This record gives sequence, C-alpha cells and structure tokens, in this order.
Amino acid sequence: MYIETERLIIRSLKPEDEEAFIEMASDGSLTEIFGDCKDCRKWMGSWIRQALDLDRADDPHGEYLAYAITEKSGGMLLGSVGCSHYQDLGQVGITFFIGSPYRGKRYATEAAAAYAGYFFTHYGVQKLIATVREDNTASRKTIEKAGFLLADTRMYRDINDGEEKPYGFYELYSHGLGRVLSCWGLQEQSVERIQDTAWQIGPDHVLKVYREPGTLERNLKMLRLLSEQNLPVARVVPTCDGSLFLPMDGALYFLSEKLPGSPVTQPHSSMIRLMGQVIARLHTAFRNCEPADAWDNSLLDEMNGWVRDSMEADGWRYISREAYARTVSDLTGHYGQLPVQLIHRDIHFGNFLFAEGVFSGYIDFDLSQRNIRIFDLCYFLLGLLAEEESAVTEEEWFVLLKDLFEGYESVLELNPMEKEAIPCVMECIELLFTAYFANEKNHACAHRAIELYGFVRQRRDKIWKSIRLP
Repeated sequence: MYIETERLIIRSLKPEDEEAFIEMASDGSLTEIFGDCKDCRKWMGSWIRQALDLDRADDPHGEYLAYAITEKSGGMLLGSVGCSHYQDLGQVGITFFIGSPYRGKRYATEAAAAYAGYFFTHYGVQKLIATVREDNTASRKTIEKAGFLLADTRMYRDINDGEEKPYGFYELYSHGLGRVLSCWGLQEQSVERIQDTAWQIGPDHVLKVYREPGTLERNLKMLRLLSEQNLPVARVVPTCDGSLFLPMDGALYFLSEKLPGSPVTQPHSSMIRLMGQVIARLHTAFRNCEPADAWDNSLLDEMNGWVRDSMEADGWRYISREAYARTVSDLTGHYGQLPVQLIHRDIHFGNFLFAEGVFSGYIDFDLSQRNIRIFDLCYFLLGLLAEEESAVTEEEWFVLLKDLFEGYESVLELNPMEKEAIPCVMECIELLFTAYFANEKNHACAHRAIELYGFVRQRRDKIWKSIRLP
C-alpha cells in the first residue's frame, strides 16, 4: 500500500521498521494499541511479519491492517495508521499513533484523513469508526480534525483496558452525509449520488440539498399542493424531530420517499403522446391549486430585460440586433392572448418517471412559476433536439411534436393564438439559453442554442402544419 500526502508517505511496513517501532514503544506511544510494551523487543519482529501477511490479504474485516507513516522529505518513520476490526461492535475502526518526538505537527491528522480517503475508495465500505478515551484530548482533536463526528459517549472496555472507561465513539461516512442522515435515523443506509444536488438513500428515499431557502420552500409547497390534488408526487419525510427540512452548515436538506419508476431514455411516439397527457394533467392541477404567492415570471419581460442586456453586453455576437428585435416584436404581438398560469418550467424526461411504460410520478418543482403555459411544451420539445445522448432526427422530431400536442389536447385544449405563437416561443427560449450560456462563457453551448433558434425559425410553417394550425 502506498499513499502520498503533502508532507507524508504512508506505506506498507518493512522488516527494517522494527527498531523504530521498538523505540517508539519505549516512550509509551504504542500502549493504547499494544498494551504493555516492556517486552516489545521480543515480539515486534513477529508482529511486523504478521502485519505484512494481513497487508497481502488486504481485508479490512480481518484482524487489523497497519501501515507506516513516514516523512516525505527525509524518510523518517513517524508512526503508524491503519484499521482494526472490532468484533464486539461488528465494525471497522481507524487506528493510529505518532511517536512522541513528532507530535504537535498535525502529522496524525494528515495521516488519518488520507488513510480514511484511501479506505473508502479502496474497500467500498460505507463507514469507518474511531473509539477514543475521553481523557485522550489529543487523539480526540486529531480524529475530529480528520473529519470524524462524535456519535456517542459511553462506558466501554477496549481490548487493552482492565475495566470499562468513558469513550467517545466517532463515525466517518464515505459519502460525508452521516451527520445529515442521522437526523432521519438513516446514517447506516447506502448512499448513491444521482444528481449534483441529490442522493438516493437506501432503496426507499431521496435526499436533496439547497442553498436558497426560497427554492426549497417553493418545492415543498408544490409537493404539498399537488399531493392534495392526488397527483403522484414524492411524500416529504420529516426529520426525527418533526421538521420538514434540515438546516446544517449553511445548506438546507430535505428527504422524500423515492417514487417508483425511472426517467425515459429513448423517446417514441406512444411515450411522447402519454407525456403530452401527463403535462396537461399537471397544468390542470396547477391551475386548481395555484398559490397566491406563486413566483410571477414573464418570458416577454425576460426577453426585454436580462436576455437583451446580455446580448448587448456580448456585442450581439450570436444574433443581430435587428433579428432579435423581430423575434421579440413577434412575441409581443401574441403575448397578451397567451394563457398564463403556474407551470413546471423545467420539463424534461429526468423530471418525469415511468414504470414499465406507465407514468409514475412528477419530481423537482424548484423552478415552478407563473408564466405562459405553452412554455412547458416548447421547452420539452426543444430539449429533445438538444439532448446529445438521445438526440432525434428532424423527421423524428416533427413526428414527436405532433404526438405531444395530440396527447396534450386530448386532455386540455390549446387556443389558436397559443398554437400560432409556438415557433416564436421556441425561438425566445433558445435566445434565453444563448444569453445564459454566453454569460457563463460556455460558447459551445451558446452556439448550439443559436443553431436551434435558426432551426425553428426556418421551419415555422412545418411546425404549424404539424400541430394542424390552418
């Protein structure tokens, strides 16, 4: 085994380490690990040989694993770090020591943190514990600085103790969410990251993190309101003390039950027609439960505001001022006759779940807002063109466009002005994306967005024909 840190090298033991360990044992540095070390010269060599055998077996659930901590610059042996299997607890705990001449330089913290990272990556174990006597202040500070969190304090008799003593029991989780999940009693569950801000917890739950309180509150409110409309949305799971969310370390966490199903990866006609119906049912529910304090937004205001300002600041790199003005003028001419209501605002297959071809749930209402309702339909269709992994051909896209609107109107009818405005709204959405990516200095995505703007602009008649607008 070999780990390199800023100042240290952590490596497998060598037979020639024997004298250095004997010297450290003489000053009491190894007493907590080995107990009485007065005769260590008689057994240290055999202990190192056993450690090398266990190192080759490389099993953290075996008796123990021990490695040398050495100074990178001079190769001086400073101590040891590794792990031990606690048979009485059924868990693996970190072990470490630093010789007395080298203490006070945070070598132990650096080694413990590095070994813990190696441990989780190498073995795939979810949790590493540490047991530290309450009177061992130095070791407690070391383990806390290495990231371990105090989980319990109780009387305990370690292997070299003559009687029970007060110990602190510390935990470190591979996912770093142990303290968060303990507030739901789920710290022992497996964790799998499914998005940048979301994790699946065990088989039945999803944890999500927020930085903006308003966004979290919006999502929680929509989950409650839509649940009251009998729509399939995730049920929020309160913390152990009954709170709907957990504020911790400047972030906000909430836990929900995992809905059945998964996102669609390859769109086809029957699925897209079903998707149209699903969006229409969501719009109907939104209209019935729209809260008075819903976020009121306007695509037209965005086009006349920050989107225009971004294009101006960027020197009209992607579209001419005149072409932009024509598109916005077209939107202006339609806007007053376009129904406005609460919408999802982020409709793509990742936020709609299906189980064996049957719709099973809506997720993620972070961006829900009052806006023109056809925004959701246009946004979804443009996403089918933009998705690199499952991008559709032009011919396929027009079939799916027709299917989506047929499905939607089988539940909720669009008015003629909405149908007429669809190409223009699509163009404005792509201009919005162009401005956003330009602000982010992501010029490749900005160019892709302006290409889709041109694609729609050149095919207006074909779009109208596909949705049966005379």
